[in-house]
This record gives sequence, C-alpha cells and structure tokens, in this order.
Amino acid sequence: MQAGDDRGIFLSTMPATKRDRAAAFAVVGVSSVLCAGAALFARVPLAPVPAFVASYQSALAINDSITAVLLFSQFSLLRSRALLLLASGYLFTAAAAIVHALTFPGLFAPAGLLGAGPQTTAWFYQVWHGGFPLLVLGYALLKDKDGGAKIQGSASRAILWSAIAVSVAVSVAAWIVTAGHDLLPTLLSGGHFTYTQDGVVSAVLLLSLAALLVLWFRRPHSVLDVWLMVVMCAWLFDIALSAIFNAARFDLGFYAGRIYGLCAASFVLAVLLVENVGLQAQLSRLLEALRGQAASERDRHGERERLFSAVVESSNDAIITNALDGTITGWNRAAERLFGFTAGEAIGNRIDIIVPPDRRAETRQILDRIASGEAIEHYETLRMHKDGREVDVSLGVSPIRSAAGEIVGVSKTARDIGDSRRTQKALNQEIEERRRIFETSQDLILVTDTAGNLVQASPSSMTILGYRPGEMIGRSAVEFIHPDDLDSTRQEMRSARRGQQMRNFETRYLHKDGQAVTLT
Repeated sequence: MQAGDDRGIFLSTMPATKRDRAAAFAVVGVSSVLCAGAALFARVPLAPVPAFVASYQSALAINDSITAVLLFSQFSLLRSRALLLLASGYLFTAAAAIVHALTFPGLFAPAGLLGAGPQTTAWFYQVWHGGFPLLVLGYALLKDKDGGAKIQGSASRAILWSAIAVSVAVSVAAWIVTAGHDLLPTLLSGGHFTYTQDGVVSAVLLLSLAALLVLWFRRPHSVLDVWLMVVMCAWLFDIALSAIFNAARFDLGFYAGRIYGLCAASFVLAVLLVENVGLQAQLSRLLEALRGQAASERDRHGERERLFSAVVESSNDAIITNALDGTITGWNRAAERLFGFTAGEAIGNRIDIIVPPDRRAETRQILDRIASGEAIEHYETLRMHKDGREVDVSLGVSPIRSAAGEIVGVSKTARDIGDSRRTQKALNQEIEERRRIFETSQDLILVTDTAGNLVQASPSSMTILGYRPGEMIGRSAVEFIHPDDLDSTRQEMRSARRGQQMRNFETRYLHKDGQAVTLT
C-alpha cells in the first residue's frame, strides 16, 4: 500500500472535512449546554449506587481496550510514533479504569481491593485523568499530515514494549497510591473533597486543556484529530463535574462526570467502528468490481483465444509450436495437410517425426538458437511427410515468451515451396535451353531495347556480318541495316510492336567489309 493512498484510508491521516468539523462542533455544543445545566445541580446528593460504578468502569475498560486495539492495528500499518503513543494512552485508561474499580471502596470490598486506603481511589483518579491527556499531548506534538515520524523495525515489538510500559506505569502508580498511601496528602475527608484535591484537580484540568489547545493549533487536522478534540472536551467536562463542581461522591456531579467519561471513551471508538464498516463496504464494492473486471477480462481473453485459434486454424501456412526440448504442443490443420499427421498424432511427440534423419542435427541447432532469443526467417529446408516423402518448406521460427519474458517454447510456420521450386526449376531449364539455342544457332539473333539499341547478339554475327557480339551491343540496330531497306524494316518492326502477326520479310544488312548481306 502506498503512502499516498493511506491518507484517504486511515482516520489518523484522512483530512477532516467541513462535515466532520460541523458534527464535532455540534457534539461539543450540546455537551457544553448539558454540562452547564448539570454544573448548577452538581452538589445535589443522590443515593449511592455501587453497581453504577462497576458498570461504568467495566464499559470504560472495554471501550478503551477496543479503541486501543484498533489504533494499534492502524499503527502496525502506518508505523507512526504519534499513533503508537495515542494507542498506548487508550490502553492506559483501560488499565487505569480496572485498577480504579478494584480499589473503589464498597464495590468489591468495604475498603477496596489491592490493600487500598481511604485516599487510594481519589489519588488514582488523578493519575488516571492526568496520564491520558499527557499521552494525547505527546500525540499532538508528534503528529503531522502523514502521521509523523515512523517507527523502524518490528511493529509487533513496538506494540509489545508499549503494552509493557503501560503495565509498568499503572502498576507503579497503583503501588504508590496503595503501599505509599499514608505518605500522600489527603484529597478526601469525611466523604468531601479537600483544598489539596482542588489544587491537584486544577493541575490535571490544565494538562487536559493544554492537550486540547495543542491539538487545535497543530494543523492540518485529520478526522482522528477532530474527534480527539471532542474526547478532550468531554474529558474536561468529566473532571469539572466529578472533581470541581461537585462536593462529594455519589452526588449529581459524580454521576454526570462519569457519564461524560464514558462518552469520552466512546467517541473515537464509534468513529473507528464506523470507519471499519465504511472500509468493509468499500472493500465489498471493490471486490465486486474486481470480480466483474476479472469476468470481463476472462471473456475478452477467451474471445482473443477463440479469434487466435480461428486465425491459426484457417491459416494456409502450417503453424507448429513445441517446447524447448522439441515436444510438439500445437499443430494446426495446414500442418495436417502438409505433413500428413493429425493433431492428435503429432501433439505430445517430438518434432523429429517430420525431420529427415540427416536433418536432425540442424533441428537441434535451430532450437539452441531460439533458446538464446534469436528469430529465424525464410529458412529453406527439407521436412518429411507421414508417408516418408520429403517436403520442401520455408520455415519461420521465433521464440515463445512467458509473461515474465522467459523463453518457454518455439513457434514455427512452414510453407510448402515444392511447387515454386519445381516452377523455378522448369524456368531455369527453359532459360538454359534458350541460352544454348542462342549460343549455337547458325542464324543471326539480335535483341534490341525499346530505343532500338542492341542488347544481345548471337555469336553467329561474326560469321554472318563479320562483327563480334561485343562490337554490336550498345549500338543502334539501324547502323547495321542497308540504307535502302531502312524504311521497310522500320515499318515491319512497328507492326510487330503493335502486336500484329509477324510475317517473313527480306532485308539487307551491311557486312563489316561494306558488302550487303540479305537476311530473311
């Protein structure tokens, strides 16, 4: 997958649209109004419901664990340090929610588990709500439009070390607030918060606000950035309602703050799940399109194969394919007619079935040349018919290459040149016979071009006119005709050129010694 494509797939790199920002602002606006309304009644005491705390903490741990897994999955593909830090933040909140529930008094034990004291839960709440914005702040500082700096090496190892670091951090924090409980300042006295609590909570609130502001000013914003800012707003409302505006546990602010905490844990998870559903829908459409394209390609390929087969089968030239070891793999109808073997008889046998024994070394040489990438055109040779007679053929041989460019076979076209050779032989015999007649004739034979210049003269010219053939060739024929017979001779020659029937006539030529020689 290319980095350029990642930006349109993952929440951490997908640019936020106006629609994303509008939805986020709407959620924050509604949450702000509800928070302001709840703040007015935050100190109203309500009945203690420990089951609410157990349900809330469980849902929180599950939501944050799923979110962490989804973010770690994106990190394994993008390898972004910022994304690794954010995923670790959600894993931290999941682990912190579990420890907080275990130490909460009256939930699993009157004083809480893990050796918790009266201040353990209050202090661990501060660690929990300060740790997450700290990791979000790290994410905001490291991110950029392409996800930020990348982790080199194994992504699985990086995730493992992150999980170990989170476990160690939560374990150390839990040990400090339990084993070191008596050394910590008092945050909760008589069920009500102290001034020390107000100072610590203010520091945690400012840390959360800093994370929100850095996210806001670190542009451009991805879809994840926009919804993470919504999370931080809900996180601020959670802290404000459950630790600033309220007065003690189990008042309206206590319950409302935890509802905002659950919302904070759910926003990014919901967007990630919607994204996954969208990606699955995209993948489904893509697979459907690919199946359609593959079917179309198969149809086109099948049609090309049928057309190719039709061309091969209807060709007047024999077309043969064979492997590099000489095994015949293709044999068209023209090959059946030329060599007498049917396709069923030829395919699977070696090409030697149509090669005369004294030509088999030649065949091996051709295969070696083709294997080296050479093509052979118009190679005239002899091949053998099924009945044993020799067939004159002109071969065209070329390599067959695989999709990777590797030579995997040989393609041959063979044309019967027996008739043309016989015709050429007859023509050569006729030319030889005419040459012999021309050379031995006792009659004078003269050949002129269209301009009337002599281009051939028979050897008899020496006896009849006293000129050697070389003395006459290149000169005008009229130089050797008697002046008194020149007009009549020209008239006869014009008639011959017009295609009129030739007739015998007499004319006089001039001998080299000046005497007139009468020729018929």
